[in-house]
Amino acid sequence: MALFLSHGAEDKPDGATPASAAGPEIDASRKNAIVRAVERVAPSVVGVTTVSFEPVDVRYVHPFFDFYWYPGTVHEKRPGIGSGVVIRSDGYILTNFHVVEGAREITVTFSDGRSFKVQDTRKDVMVDPGADLAVIRVNAKNLAVPDLGDSDDVIIGEWAIAIGNPFGLLIEDPQPTVTAGVVSAINRNLRLEQDEGGHSYSNMIQTDASINPGNSGGPLVNGVGQVIGINTFIFTKSGGSLGIGFAIPISRAKRIADRLIAGGVQEFWAGFELHPKLTRGLANALGLYTHQAVLVTGVVDNSPASRAKLNPGDLIIAVNGNPVRSAVDVGRILESAHVGEILALDLIRGRLRFTTRLEPEKAPAGQQ
Repeated sequence: MALFLSHGAEDKPDGATPASAAGPEIDASRKNAIVRAVERVAPSVVGVTTVSFEPVDVRYVHPFFDFYWYPGTVHEKRPGIGSGVVIRSDGYILTNFHVVEGAREITVTFSDGRSFKVQDTRKDVMVDPGADLAVIRVNAKNLAVPDLGDSDDVIIGEWAIAIGNPFGLLIEDPQPTVTAGVVSAINRNLRLEQDEGGHSYSNMIQTDASINPGNSGGPLVNGVGQVIGINTFIFTKSGGSLGIGFAIPISRAKRIADRLIAGGVQEFWAGFELHPKLTRGLANALGLYTHQAVLVTGVVDNSPASRAKLNPGDLIIAVNGNPVRSAVDVGRILESAHVGEILALDLIRGRLRFTTRLEPEKAPAGQQ
C-alpha cells in the first residue's frame, strides 16, 4: 500500500472555513497571552548545532592469534544540539555551557532561516562552567532582542513558556518549538550527584512546561513576553520530560553574561578554607549540633573573610539565602558572584546564629 502525503491549500476539505470566520471576538480570544508572548520572543530564539571530536581508542584483534594491539587513538565526530536567545543586537547569544562544551564547530540558526557559523570558538565563545552559562558571538547586526525581565518578580503559578529547538535540524524547519505550563516553584536549590564531584544549581525556577534535550539554552518566558530564565535541565528517570524542568533566573544569567562579554570570569578572593563535607559523625565529634552546614576551617588575615569577622569553626548555613551543605555548594555560588557584590552569609557560631556581609575582592597573585 502506498502512502501519499501532500501539502498546501489543496489539502483543505471542501466547505472548510477558516477559524477567523467564527467572528472577531472568538478570533481575538485565540491570540491569548501565550500566543502574544511567543510572537514577541520567537524571532530572538536560535537553534545551536555543534560538532565536537571525542577521542576513541582503536583496538584490533589478530585473526589467528589471541591477542590485541592498539594502533592509536582516533577522534570521532560528535554532533550536538541546543538552543539560545539573543541578548545583544550586535551578535551576542546566551546559552548553556553544556550546550557548547568542547565544541569545535558551532552554528546558530534563526527562525527566518538565516544561519551563522561561529568564526573562532576560542575567541567567540565565552563560558562560565560553574554557572553553566555561555555567550556565543556571531557576525550579525540588528538582531531582535527580547525583553529580559526581572526574575526576582516571578510569581508561582503564572504562565511559563519554553521556547527552543528540541529536535535541532531533524525537522527541516527553523521555527522554534513552544511548550507551555506554569511556574511550579522558585528558589529551588539542586545538587546533581551524577556530575563528577556533584554540581549545584541555586535559586532555579521550576516549571512544568516541557523542556527536552535540545531546549537547553533557550528562554523561559512569562505571559507578558519577558524572558525570565534560561532553560537548563529536566528531572527525568526515562530521558523524557516528566514535567519537572529548571531554568536559570535571567537576572543572574544576564549579570554573568555581561561579565563574560566585558572580559571573562573574574575570580575573586574570599580568604577562607572550608571542609569539603561535614558529616553527621564529624559534627558530633566536634560538638556541633547540626551537620547541615559548611565548616570554616581557616581564615586568612587581612582577607575579605577576616573583615567579615569569620572564624575557624564557624558554620555557613546559607549564602544569599541559599542553603549550602558542602564546600562545592559555596563554591558554585561564589563562582557566580563578582567583585563589588555583597554576599550575605548566614552563620552559626556555637549556639549563636547571625548574618555577616562578605565583599569579594579581586584575587591577588597566588591566591584564589
